[in-house]
Amino acid sequence: MQDVEVTAIGSARPGKDALRIVWAELRRPVVPAIAVFAAVLAWALLGDAERWDGLWMATVLVHYNNLGLLWPLVLGAGAWLGRRYRSGRTTELVESTPRTGAGRATLVAVLLAGLLATGWVLSLLDGAARAVLAESYRPASWYWPVLVGAVGVAAAGVLGLGLGRLMPSRLTAPLLALGGLVMIIGPQVLWEETGSRALLLIPGYLGSTDEYSTVGWRTVVGQAIWFVALAATGWALLVAGARRAGLLAVLPAVLGLAVALATLPPADRVAPHHPHAAELVCADGEPRVCVTRLYEPILPQLVDPARRALTTLGRLPAPPTAVIQETAGYGSFVEQRHDTVHLSLTVAGDGTISTGAGSIEEDILDGAGTWKCGAADDDTETWERIDAARTVAGLWLRDADVPPEILRGPVRGLVDRALTSLRALPATAQVARVAAMRDAALACRPDLYDILTNP
Repeated sequence: MQDVEVTAIGSARPGKDALRIVWAELRRPVVPAIAVFAAVLAWALLGDAERWDGLWMATVLVHYNNLGLLWPLVLGAGAWLGRRYRSGRTTELVESTPRTGAGRATLVAVLLAGLLATGWVLSLLDGAARAVLAESYRPASWYWPVLVGAVGVAAAGVLGLGLGRLMPSRLTAPLLALGGLVMIIGPQVLWEETGSRALLLIPGYLGSTDEYSTVGWRTVVGQAIWFVALAATGWALLVAGARRAGLLAVLPAVLGLAVALATLPPADRVAPHHPHAAELVCADGEPRVCVTRLYEPILPQLVDPARRALTTLGRLPAPPTAVIQETAGYGSFVEQRHDTVHLSLTVAGDGTISTGAGSIEEDILDGAGTWKCGAADDDTETWERIDAARTVAGLWLRDADVPPEILRGPVRGLVDRALTSLRALPATAQVARVAAMRDAALACRPDLYDILTNP
């Protein structure tokens, strides 16, 4: 690597000399190339053909989570660039004329930070344009994670610059990138269950989030303080001439760590649900069909099949009279109402409602219009029996005899036996069995199959 040309920043023409330095750095491909690389990688990581463009806040949070993958690479790239400030005559210049060396180093740090932050923001524009076209709901505070991410990626570059100047070995950059990756992944693997707020110091980490999540103000402020402190330490290492000054450079990081930990919230308040995103929006007319405001653009797709399903469920005593989108996670316990179908809604990347093996109506009738729950995630045998019972109830309601092709193995056999047994009963007994199974499913009981098959 060639020596860095050093242009003195004289007191007579500080502005002109500063512009000349910035122009000289821009003419070299190194600093712009690092920023372009980071922006392209952030944009590529954000792409997901399966994610609906209408989930704008989810896109923003995925973008922010990707900072965890990008941060170590930018740290290493910054360190590789920082080596140049310990090469050739630059070292002697920085140590003997700190005003000149520090001024140039500061300009390079500001330039790198600005380009990285700009690239980070621009990498989201594609997703923003698609979200606007999808007419998605965008909470007023959506931009805060974007800005904090911009500060974070800029801090990685500046910290890398400082560490690269402090340790000008050819191994510094790759070791920092590898070490940064370990420091980001390791604590999440080892200590995520503890819920410690110290985990929020990890770039890109927000804990568990979903499409309704937003980022709390304490999370935003605490992480921003931490990133600014790391950038300040990187700048101090970059411009430090004497060894004592280098030792003092860690003070911003130490102070930032203390202030950030005091500011960051408990784990349950890191990314709360946005109340307006989860509020219900209902279609005109009856029966009542509602989705959350976040999913309002797809409500027209749901109305007709949902109302047909409610009509079919009218075969049962005390049938449900409304279909309401549920915000709880799939498979989790839900306090179900007897008069309501609590619907788990998934939208494909093309903006259509994603169903299982059949139509929207069939998905609603699965389990006689109940929420799927009743067993632990790893209890495969119980889930097979629950799935079989729910499938049988849906087939019976639709007067169908052929299970979905997606069913294989033990579940297929359970469905065939239960459906044959149910069809052999008198009509009133069939209704009673399915109604009893529905009542058990509303309580998230695991014995749905036994209720359908036992006399």
